[in-house]
Amino acid sequence: AGLHVLPGVIDPHAHLGYMDTLEAVETETRAAACGGVTTLGVYILALKEGVLRQFDHFNNTFENKSFIDGFWHLMVIDAVTTSEIETCPAEIGLTSFKFNMGYKGPHADLIGITATDDGAVYKGFRMINESGPPSLAACHTENIDIHLMLRDELIAQGRNDFAVWNDSRPPFVEAECMRRAIYLAESAGCPLYIPHITIAEGVDIIAEAREKGIEVTGETCPQYLTHNGEEPAQVLLDHPACACVNPPLRDKAANARLWEGIADGTIQCVGSDLAPTTLEMKGNDIWNAPMGLGNTSELLLPVLLSEGVNKGRISLEKVAEVCALNPARVFGILPRKGQLTAGADADIVIVDLDKEVTVKTENLRSMCDWNIYDGWTLKGWPTHTILRGEVIVEEGEPNLYQPGQGRYISRNDVN
Repeated sequence: AGLHVLPGVIDPHAHLGYMDTLEAVETETRAAACGGVTTLGVYILALKEGVLRQFDHFNNTFENKSFIDGFWHLMVIDAVTTSEIETCPAEIGLTSFKFNMGYKGPHADLIGITATDDGAVYKGFRMINESGPPSLAACHTENIDIHLMLRDELIAQGRNDFAVWNDSRPPFVEAECMRRAIYLAESAGCPLYIPHITIAEGVDIIAEAREKGIEVTGETCPQYLTHNGEEPAQVLLDHPACACVNPPLRDKAANARLWEGIADGTIQCVGSDLAPTTLEMKGNDIWNAPMGLGNTSELLLPVLLSEGVNKGRISLEKVAEVCALNPARVFGILPRKGQLTAGADADIVIVDLDKEVTVKTENLRSMCDWNIYDGWTLKGWPTHTILRGEVIVEEGEPNLYQPGQGRYISRNDVN
């Protein structure tokens, strides 16, 4: 009673480490599996040598440690990774490329990102156009120059509180860069994916672009549907550095508009933007903390079931669209993933819409020792996760399933 069968969740937006791009693959893929996720879209940070020369290392690390399948997005950070836009599709079946327009200065220096100016982005967009489908660009959209100006002002004021992060990256910073990225992509003829949309205006920007026939897909994340600066999670008040996430949490109006955007089809994908950290890693200085809101992939589906389906904001069918069918289509892994049809991988999640669980960080499977949903009672949980026909999670517990069962998905092997 109350059980429903859905395609396995495809979380299209996950970071499994910082300087070591796959250091948390084992803990975080296990956590994701417990949340009904069967496929992760993993952002690969290939410092210095690019991804092709390091592919065997990355592939072996992932396949030896992952509990679930994954496809990769290459972060375009320098001249080497820019050049790989031409070669990655044919050589390793990697066809999605991330441009970081929102990174310059201290955080970019920490990670090693240099190719963020508009010229580098437009050059990459042009190369993707020449490569053809299913290649596409993903673009982090924030006007970094305005952020850095505001950052300097706020630091001079001695600000280090929870709210300062949104003050340093206000909504118009995101909106302006979204419009610029869409215009550049249109000019280059490049399909565009805009992740982690946080602002109400962002829904309108995506809708306007699609009405003009521009090929753009919008994604938001659970945290931007449920959290805001007006009623912040206690952990963000106790540890302001935990609020260091780009783009920031906004307000209740943005929460509501993003739900509407999912319901009406404007926002086509929901990803977690998983970025595992500990309180020790976050530290006490919001200006120099690692980015991210921690363990969000494990709770992606429960949040959508509880706060979306069970509260009447979206349908269960819409969850299957934004968490499986649409990501598979956009990123070129349909029909193998994303739907329950003959010939597809048998990736399945069974959910109980009546099951209630109070979230406790210590009961989650991630390396993170903090969580913005700690103390929330969520109604609607996965009971079984099935990967390629094998039950890997049963009643929230990994089912005699070991790391190393996950596989890298080359887009060349899908059709």
